[in-house]
Amino acid sequence: MKEKKKTINKWMVQIPPIPITLVNGESENIDEYMEIITKLRKAKYQVEAAESLKEYCTDLIQEIKYRFNIATSEIVRLASEIMLNDSENKDKLKTILN
Repeated sequence: MKEKKKTINKWMVQIPPIPITLVNGESENIDEYMEIITKLRKAKYQVEAAESLKEYCTDLIQEIKYRFNIATSEIVRLASEIMLNDSENKDKLKTILN
């Protein structure tokens, strides 16, 4: 079976900008800063999960293509075998395979 070149789709996940104002000496901004840090950590985790899911889906698609090619080859082989043994349906199978 001849290998085909794979097309790899690249995904980009964009995290919206988070406005932040840090002023030295103001303790009120600490809570806001910590909240932003937490949001960034969650966003990082979601990006990692999305990348993992993308990789899984890509592998799954490749596996499906591989199995489809095997099944198609087997169908062609069986049809050819039938054509050799069944001259009555030979023309019908030839039409189907072409």
